[in-house]
Amino acid sequence: MILRSVSLLALAAALAGSASALAAAKPATVEVTFVREGGRFVRVERVVPKGTRPELHALRELLQGPTKVERAQGLRSAFRPGVRVRSLRRVDDLWRVRFSRSLLGPATARTMDRRFAQMSATLARLGPQRFAAISAEGRLVTTLRIGVRPSPWRAVRGEKGYSYSVRGVQMRLWTLGFLDRAAVTGSLDYETSQALIAFQGWERLGRTGTLTGETQVALFRASAPRPTTRRTGRRIEIHRELGVLLMIEDNEVRRAVHTSTGAYGRTPSGTYRVYRKERLSWSVPFSVWMPYAAYFVGGIATHQYPDVPSYPASHGCVRLPEGEAERVWQFVDVGTPVHVF
Repeated sequence: MILRSVSLLALAAALAGSASALAAAKPATVEVTFVREGGRFVRVERVVPKGTRPELHALRELLQGPTKVERAQGLRSAFRPGVRVRSLRRVDDLWRVRFSRSLLGPATARTMDRRFAQMSATLARLGPQRFAAISAEGRLVTTLRIGVRPSPWRAVRGEKGYSYSVRGVQMRLWTLGFLDRAAVTGSLDYETSQALIAFQGWERLGRTGTLTGETQVALFRASAPRPTTRRTGRRIEIHRELGVLLMIEDNEVRRAVHTSTGAYGRTPSGTYRVYRKERLSWSVPFSVWMPYAAYFVGGIATHQYPDVPSYPASHGCVRLPEGEAERVWQFVDVGTPVHVF
């Protein structure tokens, strides 16, 4: 009886081992999204060769297009022959995907919409990332929300003919912390210009407030700003040379804002605290109203001002653009630390 039990156990172990071996031998697969005639998206399975990154193989298969059999079944792709994946990286919540310039080859707006929709749907099956920065030879083209049908493609011609989507640029600025989600409108407006100046200042680029070629490259590569100081709670950091104010909570940057500090170093460096807040403050020395003023040392405050240039220009105060000044004012309380670098 004991021998029979041992034999049954040995048989069960052998069967379990065989099942594990079969499971291990099953090849890895990925799903790629194509378009059926009529516009409906269809996922097809592809086997991943050994030694190949699944996500990279998925995009290569996407660009390769449907097989002959799949085309006979009515499947199509919006990608034209010749588009290549140059690189693909996961960075926290983001895919960074670098394509060849042929991604921007001749195509109607509808075709471009389908290209980005196919990308988004394919990347959605490859990981938990929520966004994808898409570039042509390293210059940002657009930003996708993974698994969400992209907004209509409206191309703006950038430097050297590298097109981009304004909305995609705004999405990237939002994910990096330089713009509010509500400001993602598809229009190159004042808020977007100020966000671009803040980004360019933080990245030590020429502060133009426009999307230069070097800004396209930097937006693709950039990571969100990190604070210089570390402590719990809320605080702000003012980086005079860079022209950027960081709104920080529990060591995470909530927003990065363009600012203009005192000319000739009139805004003193050091660590201070907000000691007074006034929704509308009157400057006696300069006879001017200062909306959303938060004083932190002497008569120096962060406040709204109609002219916030890309260089230090004030008498010592920290000038902020319309909209951003109120946001900073609401963020701080009396006692909030202010670090000036």
